[in-house]
Amino acid sequence: MLTDATILRLIISQAFAVYFLLILIPLEEPQKRNTMIIILGALSITLMNALLIIHFGLPFYIRFYFLTLTLPYIALFLFLTVYKGAKFIFALLSVQVIANVAIINGLLASYIFYGQNTPFVDTIARIITYVIFLPIVTKFIRPTYLKMAKTLNKGWWVLNAALILSYALAYYILFIPDAIFYRPEYFIHAYLGIILSLLIYIIIFFLFLEIQSKMAIERDKKQLSTQITSLAAESAAITTIAYKDALTGVKNRYSLFKKMDQLVQNKQRFYVIFIDLDKLKEINDTHGHTKGDTYLKQIAIAIQSTVKDKGEVYRFAGDEFVCIMMDDYTEFNRDLFKEDIAKNISIDIAFHGISLGLASYPEDGLDSGDLISLADQQMYTEKKAKSHHR
Repeated sequence: MLTDATILRLIISQAFAVYFLLILIPLEEPQKRNTMIIILGALSITLMNALLIIHFGLPFYIRFYFLTLTLPYIALFLFLTVYKGAKFIFALLSVQVIANVAIINGLLASYIFYGQNTPFVDTIARIITYVIFLPIVTKFIRPTYLKMAKTLNKGWWVLNAALILSYALAYYILFIPDAIFYRPEYFIHAYLGIILSLLIYIIIFFLFLEIQSKMAIERDKKQLSTQITSLAAESAAITTIAYKDALTGVKNRYSLFKKMDQLVQNKQRFYVIFIDLDKLKEINDTHGHTKGDTYLKQIAIAIQSTVKDKGEVYRFAGDEFVCIMMDDYTEFNRDLFKEDIAKNISIDIAFHGISLGLASYPEDGLDSGDLISLADQQMYTEKKAKSHHR
């Protein structure tokens, strides 16, 4: 009768152990087939150990069950699981920690009720223990283990070593030299060993979650930094669109008035050169607008090369440019300025010249609009004179 009850305890305990392993450890595809192989293999291993108990007795089984039970399970799962090696061993040891709690609870229940090995009471206590651990494994241990398996590549044997030592300590207290219900004074030692095992396990998970949290923070920081860099680049692009002329690359009309208003507000002396290209319409009609655009670009480059660090160049509209000059107004030479622009032009179209007008702050006006208007009038006067002269 005792043997029959022991066999029943073995079968029920192994059924729960296999169930917990299947919950915790993901199997390779096809999962249904591999699950059936695991169940049939576990049943074969359990029946083999039942025969050992029947023929050689429970003490023999307790002494050698690592060889007859644990190692066959390792071999069975190892070839069918997604995670191999140390990652798999960690999962197996995780279930063993729970099994140790179930074992000591079963032994304690046997001792309290009957003072001896009572498989029926032992089995009930183990079932209760496994049922209590089931939601913990499903909701906490399994998700954390899967995250660890995906995140960590090294350090698994360090984790396994801690669990192996705690497992060895628990086994030693429970079964060496005899089962613990023959040494009831050691129950407290056994529970201390089990608590130590659970603490080690909790610490491992806690440290991983802490590390993962810090990694997530660093990842978020990098992502935020990337987003800031991207936004800065987009802002720079928007600024370029807002302040620069798309065709020539020089600053646009908005930038011109902003700069002039700033200089006026600071009461800083400057003068403007209003430039209009001669015969651009003729160039467009003769050579096409694409060539005309190229002509505009080259003129802009030539004006910039002429102005250099003495001022800034802006495209005012169409074929009109404005230069804000910061050097001495009295030293400006209109003819030399035109000659320098002509020298700096590099294009296979003849340069038809420019017309220009000048206005100085504060002598000619105190407002940016007035200064531009005056310089524009002077430019128009020169252009009209050229047309009349022809």
